Amino acid sequence: MRTPDTLPASLRNTQTFPGARRLKSLMMVLGLLGSVGLAGCTLPGAGVDVSGDLKLLYAPFSLSNPPRYWQVQQPQDSNPAPLEWEDKDGRIALAARPGLGAFEIGRRTNVIVLASPFLSFDWQFNSAAQVGDVELVLGFRRQTQGSWTESDLGSGKPTMDQEVRIAVGQYSVRYGEWHREYFDLSTLYRRYWPDTAADEVRLVWIGLVSGQEHVASENSVTHLTHILLSR
Repeated sequence: MRTPDTLPASLRNTQTFPGARRLKSLMMVLGLLGSVGLAGCTLPGAGVDVSGDLKLLYAPFSLSNPPRYWQVQQPQDSNPAPLEWEDKDGRIALAARPGLGAFEIGRRTNVIVLASPFLSFDWQFNSAAQVGDVELVLGFRRQTQGSWTESDLGSGKPTMDQEVRIAVGQYSVRYGEWHREYFDLSTLYRRYWPDTAADEVRLVWIGLVSGQEHVASENSVTHLTHILLSR
């Protein structure tokens, strides 16, 4: 799990976090998650498997014509494109090349943070990639169960009360190897927005964007796969 350090929020209630340390106790808990179901995910077609876990980036889809609830933005005249699917070490992974152009890919969700507090994903750097070339974006909203409308099930980004941006990667890693990151979403939200009732906080957006802090190398590639929400 990563416990991020704080940087000042921007005008859009956005918090940006650089790299951080792992907590062994939570990693032990997460090792038991395989048989546990996910509660509080009510978007139709949300990618929930038979065990109840919400899985993203486990299988490829059209980036030019993404499925419902997904949004993909990237230059259309770049070859290779900033975002492409690749078979990486036997895994289907999203290859992100921010040095070739700005991009954003994300999906709407409707997940009660207390019911599904843990998020994990796998990533790999090539030798040119750096921490922050790609950022994970998490959108939160205070929302009671009965207050959803049809517009909440549309396309594009939903309305968000808070947006968190977390730099993907760590500074001391071996290139060409897979690494797994864990986040405790409920702890993250309580730490930075303690006055909001936790049982009303929902994760409404999960996305990946090209980093804002520096210019990525043209040869930079960050592979990402297996985004998992669980409890």
